[in-house]
Order: sequence, then structure tokens, then C-alpha cells
Amino acid sequence: MSSWNSRAKFLVVTHGKLPEDISPAEVAHQVFITLKSIQNITNAVLLVINAHAESNSTLIYGNTTNTTMMYGYTFSSYLNGKCNVDTPLLIRKWNLNYEFQNTINETDYFPSKLPKQFMGCTLNVGAFGPEPYVMKLNRSKYGEHDFLVRGLGLELVILFAVKMNFTVRFLEPVMKMNLSPILNQFAMLQTGKTDILAGSVPYVQAFEPYADVPVAIFIDTIKYIVPCPRPMTKTRKIMTLFSLATWSSIGFVLICTSFLFWLMSNTPDRRSNFTGFNILTQCFSAAWAVLLGVSVPQMPFSLQTRCLFIAYVWYCFAISTVFQAFFTSYLVEPGYEMQLKTLDDVIRTKLVFGSYNTMEMVKGFLPFDELNNFEETIYDDVVECVRNVMFERNTFTVFLTYFASYVASLSGVTDESKIVCFLDDPIFSLSFGSALPKGSPLLGLFNAHIRHCLEAGLLQVYWSKIKHDVKLKAEQINEESEYVVFNMTHLLPIFIVLLFGYILSATVFLFEHLMKMCESKKVESSKCF
Repeated sequence: MSSWNSRAKFLVVTHGKLPEDISPAEVAHQVFITLKSIQNITNAVLLVINAHAESNSTLIYGNTTNTTMMYGYTFSSYLNGKCNVDTPLLIRKWNLNYEFQNTINETDYFPSKLPKQFMGCTLNVGAFGPEPYVMKLNRSKYGEHDFLVRGLGLELVILFAVKMNFTVRFLEPVMKMNLSPILNQFAMLQTGKTDILAGSVPYVQAFEPYADVPVAIFIDTIKYIVPCPRPMTKTRKIMTLFSLATWSSIGFVLICTSFLFWLMSNTPDRRSNFTGFNILTQCFSAAWAVLLGVSVPQMPFSLQTRCLFIAYVWYCFAISTVFQAFFTSYLVEPGYEMQLKTLDDVIRTKLVFGSYNTMEMVKGFLPFDELNNFEETIYDDVVECVRNVMFERNTFTVFLTYFASYVASLSGVTDESKIVCFLDDPIFSLSFGSALPKGSPLLGLFNAHIRHCLEAGLLQVYWSKIKHDVKLKAEQINEESEYVVFNMTHLLPIFIVLLFGYILSATVFLFEHLMKMCESKKVESSKCF
């Protein structure tokens, strides 16, 4: 016996004289079963050479001649409408005694053995992974089971089954990311109990010796999930409307202008004609009034004072215009805090790292050494961990971007950009898809189907549908409209400032009144003496 092995072809040649009760087809059937059980080879050719005696009636005394026949067989699990049954198919037979009949080179040894329609053959589909990669829909009659498994990693597999007329039989999916059930899924794939394993199957080199890896269905990125910047309070934003240097320059101009008014108004030739700025406190009051846009009690008369006054009015008008424009806009939309972009920003905010059971399992195999510098909080569920990052805002974690977007949709978030935030640098990207048993005859058809679906954008359409359906069923709707109606709540800081001014003015007035009363009493007492 000799053999030749390639990835998709296996050639075995046997020769000798077969017993009369054993046909070449039976030999081919037994050999094919052995090949599939040992190495799971499904695309193979078997050449059986059988030398047997044939009687020749034309010869004298009934002599017999030895005839050597060669039979070529191939086999597949889906021949002649049969489902997952290894049946040998006779390609051709040759009589090796006659040279003109040896047409070996003209024979196609690997004809197409897969039908275009599989006539309802059962396709066993296993799955593992969290939502949205694997989603178990209960009480939906489908085949022999009372549940239907969908999800981002299974939708194209289901479309393949519908297109090829398979009857899908879903095995119980593994929704919890525990190592033992996941390894059990791969064991079922190797033993042939599962025809396709889908969901969040990562394409790593360790799986290649044990399964056939089709074209990747989607590529996801593992990133640090951090709290998004919060909207700044209106009062804080107004206080930071101008920088400290701008506020200081405004105050410096106010003081200098007040002193210049006082000095220019106290010269001997102007004191009698202009009395509005003779007192320093009146100069500060007039300068403050101009800055606020309030009229002064008296206009200056001299040319120099008027030039100084009009220059200060123009300056105050420019500052007031800019202030009012920013003031109104910040009252309506005060903006957001600084976004976290690097791990140094996370360290500065003193966030706690949120971990989960899967993270503890893979932390030793991934480059997460920098996480040792953070305090750690362990969650039982990864959904709870991600939600805590988004809404409680006191932790950060590491997970896939598709999953973070799904958790936001699950919570009813309409604008994910305000809830789902990541650090700038990704940790790494990983391809996900499905796995077939080693040597599966469906690999070529499945690869062509996946390529066509990805080129048509069907996966993105289904991903949008998943998020839309989840948002419609969400119990909590976090609605944040980009349009803000200007109402009394936006004017509250203005009224607070106005009330503070009234209280301060009343206090000053009361203080001046008391001081005046004290001075009048002192004058009366001095007259008595």
C-alpha cells in the first residue's frame, strides 16, 4: 500500500486479489471510514486494483485468463441526497490488461461532490460568547428545540444554512465566558458532534491544528473603556469664561482708568468745571458703571478727559460684547470636561480598575502589566462592570468595542459618543468568526458565502438592527437631545448674581446710613458743649 497526502486530497492504492464475497465498493467504504476516523479526511480518492480470473469460452478446453481491474472511488458525506453518510462513488474503472483502455490521465479524480441544495440535511451549530455575539431567544420553535440562537457571530452562519437548504439544529450555547465549557465546545467540534462552531471564536494560532478556520466574520478591538467627560456646571463654566490673565487685565485697566480720571479731574483749572470724578470712589464707581454698560452721572468737559473716556467706553463695549456672547452660549451648553486619552490621565483621576472572571483568566497571557499599579474591583458579570464604568464613573475596564456599544444600547442610550469612551491607543485587534471540523467539505462553500455577505455589508446591517431592537426594549431611556430650550433654569445664575447684588447694596446702604447717623450725633453733641 502506498499513500500521498495533501490538505484536500488523499490517495490510497491497494492491490491484490479480493475474495469473491467482497466487492471493491465495500473495500472503498471501509477504507474511507478508517481515513475519516483517524485524520478526518473527507476529500479523497481510492484506487483499488483487483486481479481475478475470467473464463474465456472461445479458448479450447475452457481455459481462463487473469484480468487486472482498477477501480477509482471518491467519497463525500453529502452524495446523492444523503446527509452526513460516507458513501463511496465510483469514478471510473480500467482494465489494465489492455493499453488502449488506460485513460488514467483523462479522468477527473476530484469531481464536485457537494450539491447546490442539501435537501434539509441537519447542520449542528454550536456557539459560545456573550451578547451580542451570541443571543439566545427562548421559546421560538425552530426545528427540534424550543430556542433560537442569533447574534453578531451567528447571523451569517444562519444565512448560509438557509441558502444551502440546511435544517439548523442549535446546541446549547455557552453564554458565560468560562474556560471549561468553551473547551467542551471545541471537543464536540473535533468529535463531529458539531458541524460549525460560531459566536466569538477568536482566530488564534493555537486552534489551527484542531479545526478548519474559515474567513473571519468580523474584527473587534480590545480597548480600555473609561468614563466619558461630564458636562461642566454652568457656574463653573462662566467663571472660566476668560482666562486668569484676561480677568487680571480687565481689573488692571479698571484701576488705571479710575486713577487717571481722578488725576485729570483734580487739576486747578478743571476742578470747578467738572465735579463728577473729583472723589476717587466716584471714579471707581463710574469706571465700573461703564464696564457694566450703565451711564455715568456726568460727562467730562475737557478734550483730554473725553478722549480717555471714549477710549475706555470702546474697550468696555468690546469686552462686554464678547462676554455676553460666551455667557449666553455657556448658559445653554456649558461644554464638557477634558477627555481621558492615556493611562497617565487615568492615573491622575485615581480611577479603580474593574475586573471580571474572564479578565482574570487571560490576564497572564496579555500585556496588562501596567494594571498592577491600580486598585482592583472584581465583578461577577462583565455587563455590570461595563455599566459601572459608563454610569457610575468610578472605574475603568478592558473589553471589546462591540460589546461596549451593545451595553450602551441595552441601557437605552441614543448618543453613544457621550457614554462610551475609550483611550486613544488600542491594546490589540482580534479576528472573530467560526470553526469547522478538520477536513470539513463545507469549508469552500462557507468561505465563498462569508465573502459575499461581507462585501454586501450584511453584517453591518444586522448589527444596526440588533442595537435598534435592543433600544426599543430598553427599560431605561437616557435621552439627551442636542437641542436645548432656553428657560428659567438657565437664567438662575443671573438671578443669583442679581440677588447677591441687592443684598450687598442694601448692606452698604445700611452701613452708610448708620455712619451718617453717628456723624450727625457727634455734631450735635459737640454743639452742646
